[in-house]
Amino acid sequence: MSGTSADGIDACLVEISGNGIHTKTNVLAFETYPYDKTTRTAILDTCNPETGTVDKVCQLNFHLGKLFANAAKSIANKAQIAIHDIDLIGSHGQTIYHIPNPATIKKTEARGQKSEARGNNFKGETWDLPHIRSTLQIGEPSVIAQETGVTTVADFRPRDMAAGGQGAPLVPYVDFILFRDKERGRALQNIGGIANVTILPKNCGINGVIAFDTGPGNMIIDRITELVTNNTHHFDEGGKLAERGRIHDSLLAALLAHPYLSKPPPKTTGREEFGKSFADNLYKDAIHSGIKDMDILATVTAFTAHSIADSYKHWILPNHQMSEIIISGGGSHNDTLIKFLRQYLEPTIQIHSINKFGISPNTKEALAFAILANETISGNPNNIPIATGASEAVVMGKIIPGKL
Repeated sequence: MSGTSADGIDACLVEISGNGIHTKTNVLAFETYPYDKTTRTAILDTCNPETGTVDKVCQLNFHLGKLFANAAKSIANKAQIAIHDIDLIGSHGQTIYHIPNPATIKKTEARGQKSEARGNNFKGETWDLPHIRSTLQIGEPSVIAQETGVTTVADFRPRDMAAGGQGAPLVPYVDFILFRDKERGRALQNIGGIANVTILPKNCGINGVIAFDTGPGNMIIDRITELVTNNTHHFDEGGKLAERGRIHDSLLAALLAHPYLSKPPPKTTGREEFGKSFADNLYKDAIHSGIKDMDILATVTAFTAHSIADSYKHWILPNHQMSEIIISGGGSHNDTLIKFLRQYLEPTIQIHSINKFGISPNTKEALAFAILANETISGNPNNIPIATGASEAVVMGKIIPGKL
């Protein structure tokens, strides 16, 4: 798994028995393999429509495939298991662009620009594409299968989008399998680059699951941290920097007016809405208004916490009783963020790290795609239409056979 933070590859080695609601898991090893600076820069450049040219996408697809294969071999080696004894690899890939709610795409080529394809000058032309939901994850699975010799399942999101869904969130299917409870209503809150929640009302069936992206997670916090530290820190470890600042009320109010937050579920978002451009513009405007660096960081940390809490208040708590929230993802390590979240939520709701359930906060998403891959080869539909907006349940994931 490589998420929207694009900081590295999470590799989880897990023993799985059964499938569907009978799935049992035993995590044998986990490791994060950080991207080197050149690779991370290439990923972020490729995610940007202004710099992500087709040749970069093409080459990065194969480069990441090799890195994912290396991660699979490394995690197997860490657990002292031969790679040829691994039955299956599930790979989410690296999201480059995600368009769940498209507008018509317009492209006008500059008048008089030379077209190498045509070999002459032309006066300019405009092309329009219809409203098409689409997504692109790279990290070529054929390379993974070839390098490891192991059957690989990848590229999960497109099948859900082909069925009219938003291609996200996908982890709720796994949350239902692992965390449903007859007596307790639970929220599984992941705080990665983007924050997303799965609601499991007590004794719910698969059609009772509610899930959506609540909004920004670490993405804005990480970028503001880079800006206020002159790029000496890429994330606010433990929330210690934000703890030094004060929340700027008017800036927080402006951020909370973002239209995504008032949209009802199902909904999904990403770097396209809350990425580098958003954070850079926010920082520039805040500095121009005289807001101090650490106050900006404290405010965007509060923004993430507030957007999560408000999502519960608007879309969940009026209809469902929640006993506990189980936190995972990198944001679970940000003590200031979690402190704000506790302040903004009702005190009767318990907040736990997923550690309480024997799963590391950083492990969960990689574990989820191992389980989703197991569902794919078992022939089980592994999306939740009520969460993604798809017209039907489908089997997601493309299967690339390993070496015979």
